[in-house]
Amino acid sequence: MTSVDFHLQLNHNDSWNMSRLHFHDYNELLLPLTSPGNIFVSDQIYPLRRGTLYLIGENTLHRTMATGAHARYVLHISQKTLGQLSTPQTDLTPLGRDAFRQAPLSGQSLNRLTELFQNLERNKNDGSFGSDTRQTWALLELLLCVVPIFRMSTAGESICNKDFLRVSPILDYIRQNLTKPLTLDQIAGEFYISKHYLCRIFKAATGFPVMEYIIYSRILKARQLLQEGVSVQQAGELSGFSDNSHFIRTFGHLTGTSPGRYARDYQSSDQILLNN
Repeated sequence: MTSVDFHLQLNHNDSWNMSRLHFHDYNELLLPLTSPGNIFVSDQIYPLRRGTLYLIGENTLHRTMATGAHARYVLHISQKTLGQLSTPQTDLTPLGRDAFRQAPLSGQSLNRLTELFQNLERNKNDGSFGSDTRQTWALLELLLCVVPIFRMSTAGESICNKDFLRVSPILDYIRQNLTKPLTLDQIAGEFYISKHYLCRIFKAATGFPVMEYIIYSRILKARQLLQEGVSVQQAGELSGFSDNSHFIRTFGHLTGTSPGRYARDYQSSDQILLNN
């Protein structure tokens, strides 16, 4: 049994609102321990509650917004790691095949799951004899508890307040026309509203600006195209960037790497997985 790649954090904040949308190359398990809030995923807003376990799939656009002081366990684990930990009899990879799921927990299940997160937090790989194996066992014990929980879960009901109902068609329109030139004036004209009103209701409903959603959605689409072997220039064009240099700069700013490097690294890791 070898050391596996994952990251666990127990975070405490007096107030907790992600400043921006984001996505990542790993699955996220989120267990809020205090206070409510909301979570925006792809194009929906869901309630964030203590006693509910959340799964956010890799390459899923999201942003969490809590109310007041907040504590939560956050576990990041890739599909590759789930594959490494799986066996023909016990396949853990379905855990990361959905963009989003939430599972309300009973009091007993919440206590048990909290204990497993605490156990994984305690069993760090400090380089000493056996610490890597104990850490992997703790991770497996947690995953073996989590997978059956999510097997029967769904995304659940999203929040449909009046603010979000007003912008839901706008989110749909952006998603369906991502490859076309999209400006605030053009979108506002499509819905017969002013640009200033568009910006105001969109920010009020989602917590972030219209153009931020468009740019992040385009970069996410470009990453998916690069994973499929599309060239850098084509990936930029097919995701809505009219200027290749602007695409490369934006991709680097939001992901920390160039689109060419991202494609090479992804293909290399994919080949390693296939050869194992």
